[in-house]
Amino acid sequence: MILDFVKSCDEILAEDPENTQVRKLRGLMYSIAGEYDKAIRDFEQSIQEVPTDTMTYYLKSHSHYDKGEFDLAKRDYMRALKMQHGASYSDDEINKAVILDDNDLADIKAVIEHEKSQAILLYFNTLNAE
Repeated sequence: MILDFVKSCDEILAEDPENTQVRKLRGLMYSIAGEYDKAIRDFEQSIQEVPTDTMTYYLKSHSHYDKGEFDLAKRDYMRALKMQHGASYSDDEINKAVILDDNDLADIKAVIEHEKSQAILLYFNTLNAE
């Protein structure tokens, strides 16, 4: 089923390569399927096209987390927090961020799990409305 979604996204992107929403959806499907490098690549391209979309940073953070790239997950998490909630992180602080301890990791995991769930619900609600 997930690969069917990916195939549908591929077909849409072949016709409309600028469709950031579909690219983000494909990234989400890749992430669910455990294809983290492909997911991250789609999220990075989506961020280039719409750099203010906090959801994409959370989703990218989740893929890095699941891939075991915890410091990268924290950096994308911090970028999303800065945009969404006005967190006062400097770009330098974000670029040098590392996981400090298990509590730090658990806090990040809880938020990115929630945000991924919200993204999934959003997309499926959109599909049901059509």
